[in-house]
Amino acid sequence: MPSRFTRASALIIAALLLVTFIPFRSHADEGMFLPDAIASLPWDKLAHRGMKLKPTDLYNPNGVSIKDAVVIVDGGTGEFISPEGLLLTNHHVAFDALVSASTTANNYGETGYLAKTRAEELPAKGYSVTITEDLKDVTSDILNGITDTMPAQERARAIQTKVQAMEAAGANEAEGIMVRVLPMNEGLSYYKFTYLVLPDVRIVYAPPKNIGFFGGDPDNFEWPRHDGDFTFMRVYVGPNGKPAEYSTANVPYKPKKFLSISMSGVKEGDLMLVMGYPGSTRRYRESYSVAYNQDIAMPFIIDTLRYQIETLQNAGKTDPALAVKLQSTIFGLSNDLKNYEGSVIAMRRADIVDKKRAEEAAFTRWVNADPARKSKYGEILPTLDKAYQELTATAQRDLLIQQMAQASDLLAIAAFAQRAAANKEKPEAERNPALGAAGIQRVRAQLPAALAERNPTAERELLTYLLRKADELPANQKIDFIEKRFGTLQGEARRRAEENFARDVVDNKRFSTAEGLSGLLDMSSAQLAQLHEPLIDFAVEIGTAEVSIAPRQQAFNATVQRWRPLLVQGMTEMKGTNPYPDANRTLRFTYGEVKGYVPRDALTALPFTNLSGVIEKDTGREPFNVPEKLKQLYRAKDFGPYAVNGEVPVDFLTTDDIIGGNSGSPVLNGRGEQVGIIFDGNYEGLGNDFFYNDEKGRAIAVDIRYVLFIADKFGGAGYLLKELDIKNAPSGMLKATGIKPPTVTHAVAR
Repeated sequence: MPSRFTRASALIIAALLLVTFIPFRSHADEGMFLPDAIASLPWDKLAHRGMKLKPTDLYNPNGVSIKDAVVIVDGGTGEFISPEGLLLTNHHVAFDALVSASTTANNYGETGYLAKTRAEELPAKGYSVTITEDLKDVTSDILNGITDTMPAQERARAIQTKVQAMEAAGANEAEGIMVRVLPMNEGLSYYKFTYLVLPDVRIVYAPPKNIGFFGGDPDNFEWPRHDGDFTFMRVYVGPNGKPAEYSTANVPYKPKKFLSISMSGVKEGDLMLVMGYPGSTRRYRESYSVAYNQDIAMPFIIDTLRYQIETLQNAGKTDPALAVKLQSTIFGLSNDLKNYEGSVIAMRRADIVDKKRAEEAAFTRWVNADPARKSKYGEILPTLDKAYQELTATAQRDLLIQQMAQASDLLAIAAFAQRAAANKEKPEAERNPALGAAGIQRVRAQLPAALAERNPTAERELLTYLLRKADELPANQKIDFIEKRFGTLQGEARRRAEENFARDVVDNKRFSTAEGLSGLLDMSSAQLAQLHEPLIDFAVEIGTAEVSIAPRQQAFNATVQRWRPLLVQGMTEMKGTNPYPDANRTLRFTYGEVKGYVPRDALTALPFTNLSGVIEKDTGREPFNVPEKLKQLYRAKDFGPYAVNGEVPVDFLTTDDIIGGNSGSPVLNGRGEQVGIIFDGNYEGLGNDFFYNDEKGRAIAVDIRYVLFIADKFGGAGYLLKELDIKNAPSGMLKATGIKPPTVTHAVAR
């Protein structure tokens, strides 16, 4: 039944909720708050817990604040810590840059890197730093004229048109200004973010892998951790102070704000503040979405990741140069695999689907108890239920087709050529600009780099695996063009045919060069078909299948975009709360405390680890191979000013609400001074994109004193400490390192 409430009415109700309620936290330290919600937090309670800052110290829309020091770095977060553009982030965030600069002779991914002078600072290929200049609620601008009675797909297109127009109007590429307009609370509101993008980023000091990723995958997401996961980078701009690509003439960027560092340490129960760029959460999703992800999408991803990792590891065993090249890719895939596996286990243990269903049953009773509510909200859950039934009916088939399209770079390029050719043959008004001349030129320019990064063996093995998975699909989800090729074969005969076909597609010599592939981009659909090449034919078949999937996917997306905002609004109204928005890679603030947990029966996890624990884990073999110099420092008790009661602190736990993307986020004390750097979450807290686990979920941080100890005593990068504003530093440290407080005025703590 169509709602008799207009979208304008919904916005008025939402605005009233924003005024009436503080941002909702269903658990003690749950919440990833937008900067403009910071002033609405319970500051009296925060002061009791140790907060010494004012709201405007963290976020000041009319001036400089801590928000200006916290930035996006590649897939993580970083923070400025000096007036000379020095940046601190995670080793694993900077790892791609280390690997891309490596050779078999200089494997910086393994050995780390030290620039003894600024001239030696290593360009971080493909990296940029993105600074949030401004954020603004533009809900009224985006949703003006958008009604709940509009057809779902028409409504989605109208919103997207407004979003694109606002982004284009605000962007200024020459000045490095980028604008993104993003939905909050599933589209109940919209925010405009203005960013400054700085493309010249360089590595200053990175510890070796057996410090920066000590414990490797076995320790990943686990506690206790003993990881020195940090890297110093520096951001540069042109001599005129504007964003510029790498040049030896560039100069260090002068940030509006940089963080002070505290040597006073942390203790259990201390208030811990985190600001960063969390990637994605889906905590307000309906039970149908949770069940789909838990039982269909995530298990499919897990199986595919396992096979990819095994294939890449095998490929590197006989080729040392390839092993160096693949180490970052394998690390990323392994991290994703453990995350997905742990998330599925956590979601099932916590019974999230049934809890969502119980909440929705209560919502349905609340809706049905009032005719006005039933008119407004009564269609939400039945409509979403139907949408997910339709999605699930072909989900395994559709996921497999979409994965096949990405199995090989050659396939992706050939598929683009096919779509571009078809686009040229449409009436001009119906053409997709992304497939036009500019899009073709962008792809053409990327061909040499794409070919240089290819791993044909891994591509061939993955495609063979996916063809085998197609054979295992239920009868009602078989892929027609796959069955046409292999359906008459069984057992080993089909396996051999699949392997041979994958070889014909991936190892195609005719299109193994940039020139050969570039020629495809100029052909018509008829010319492509006349080639009778397995690569082209298969790309066309996959492209045709994706075209058939697209209308269903578009209809599904439009349906959930139409109804999810109302579900969030209805749940908000029923509970009398105003929920913080799901994370979406925008700047967020969260707070918690230093606290251990009970991982399972009869075990208690204390919230601190020390250097002695690093030594205890040493096996002499990767990933527990402690560097000899670090062992020497430990044996000599040569800890400098970084020890506490004869121990060097390494890592600690907090209850701060974080997720992927927060890697590299600063951990601040109540005075706004940096005491640590986020690098992981614990295994028991996985699944936190769908729910927050107050009892067991923990953020894991490197103690800033371990960062300074490794840089100074181990890495030979002690000269960097002279750039830092270090609070509570022992007098001996100031004398030994020559540290002088920076002259730039930037502190905001009272």
